[in-house]
Amino acid sequence: MNTEIGTVYADALFAVAEEEGDAALRATREALRSCAVLFSLYPDYSRLLSLPTVGLEERMALAEQAFGTEGLVPRLLRMLILRNRVAYIGEIADAFDAKMLSYENTVAVTVTTAVALTPQQLDRLTEKLSRKLQKTVRIKERIDRSILGGVIVQYGDTRIDNSLKLRLNVLHTQLQG
Repeated sequence: MNTEIGTVYADALFAVAEEEGDAALRATREALRSCAVLFSLYPDYSRLLSLPTVGLEERMALAEQAFGTEGLVPRLLRMLILRNRVAYIGEIADAFDAKMLSYENTVAVTVTTAVALTPQQLDRLTEKLSRKLQKTVRIKERIDRSILGGVIVQYGDTRIDNSLKLRLNVLHTQLQG
């Protein structure tokens, strides 16, 4: 869930990286994602960089040891430390990823099935969705045996539920009323 703060920082970071070109955008996305993953795996590190009882210079030095001083992400991290907003790094990374998807004319699609799709099924689905959405499609597969069969496709605010579970629920409702 992106907050306004995460979006504002991501927008600014994206604008600066875009000025430096495609390579900088991709490098920034990777560095930002790595930073966010590290903070999610080690939440105490994130808290340490936010503690007012630890001096500002010491917090900056800790961040520099872990992430260096060169590049946009270390600069962003220093700014977040100064403004006491290190906790937003995950939201900033998510918002930056969303901007990159739009920039690359790509859409992230989550496909939920009861069993794993074969490579051929996945290719066919990717091709159909690409034609329908007129974008490059990046599929993330989820297995949920509770849907019994069929497929649920979700992208952005759109959800297409063609699961057996939903169809059975609809049939059950129709038979009762």
